[in-house]
Formats: sequence, C-alpha cells, structure tokens
Amino acid sequence: MAKSFDQKLVGKRIKALRLQNNVYQTTLAKDIGVSQTHMSNIESGRAGLTIDNLVKMAEIFNCTLDAIIFGEEAKPNLVEHRAEVDQDTVNLEDCTIGEFMRALQMLRVMK
Repeated sequence: MAKSFDQKLVGKRIKALRLQNNVYQTTLAKDIGVSQTHMSNIESGRAGLTIDNLVKMAEIFNCTLDAIIFGEEAKPNLVEHRAEVDQDTVNLEDCTIGEFMRALQMLRVMK
C-alpha cells in the first residue's frame, strides 16, 4: 500500500521534533532559510516545505526523512545486509532445536 503525504501531520512531527530538541522556532527557521512566519505555517500544516528543507531538518534533528514525513524510521534493507544474513543462517545450522527455538523466541520479543 502506498504511503500518503499529510502536510498537517508532517507539521506536527516537525514541531514535536523541534520541542524535543529544545530548538526555538525562530532558530529552526533561520537554520533552514525561511521566515519565522513561514515556519509557523509549516508546523500548523498551512504551508509546505521543500525537499531541501526537509533534508536540512533531518540533519538538524539527526533523524530520517521517513521519521519526519511518515512518523517512522526507515526499515533496514535486507538486500544490503544479505552477506550478514547468510553468515548468520550458517551459524544457526549448528544450533540444536532447543537453541534455535530460544533464539526465535528472543527475536519475536525484540520485534
């Protein structure tokens, strides 16, 4: 299912991130190159923002674009970690069924 862009929710997330990081609205506005009024409009969902400004905010708040836009961290791409996954699979082959079941149970709890 495709994700949708909700400008008001993005604005709320930006405001929440700003407050969590103890950043004044005027400071954030200056850091991304917009007026304080425009920043207020972004946070209230009355104005949009550019991709460049989204990237700047992600850098300022040390988060992903997904966290700002969709409210979630990006999920790791398993293809990028295929070698690690393959190596771990080999290591699991040496486990007893009891060890394997305990490992599986721990993974389910961590998820």
